[in-house]
Amino acid sequence: MDNSQKTYRLFFALWPTDKIRSSISSILSGYTQQNGRVMDPRNLHVTLHYLGQVTGSFRACVHAAAQTVNAEPFQLDLDRFGCFPRAKILWMGSQAVPAQLMHLHKNLGIAITDCGFKYDERPFTPHVTLMRKYNKTDNDQLDFTIPWAVNDFVLVESIQDKMGVCYRVLERYPMQ
Repeated sequence: MDNSQKTYRLFFALWPTDKIRSSISSILSGYTQQNGRVMDPRNLHVTLHYLGQVTGSFRACVHAAAQTVNAEPFQLDLDRFGCFPRAKILWMGSQAVPAQLMHLHKNLGIAITDCGFKYDERPFTPHVTLMRKYNKTDNDQLDFTIPWAVNDFVLVESIQDKMGVCYRVLERYPMQ
């Protein structure tokens, strides 16, 4: 099979450093964990755009489009818990989402529409998924802030194996 027809399960994301991952895990350890399935710390991220199962040619197109996106570095302060009750997801996010993050999300989404991507017009809620199958309805709010200096965004492949799902960064796009 030629590489243009090979398929990949892809998404664009903000990818935390090991130090940020450790801080997130530390905060989460102080939270009641028997209420869901905790995410593997290696997979923690903020999804910018989920692309789904795509071909190699689509991957090449979105990679080229992502290289054209102008984005400024910013600080994202992770300082609150949230929940998507219908999806049963506990997440960590920011009380004050930086304008640069909202611009990055929008500009990247628009850039990749030329590749056939359908830009989602629904409001964007940037978050790090902490638990799936979360079965609590109220969220205890701990007092915490994890400052995250965001200097790039990434293209990630989701790989399913017998151990579960792991994410592999394929490309990095620096912000300037």
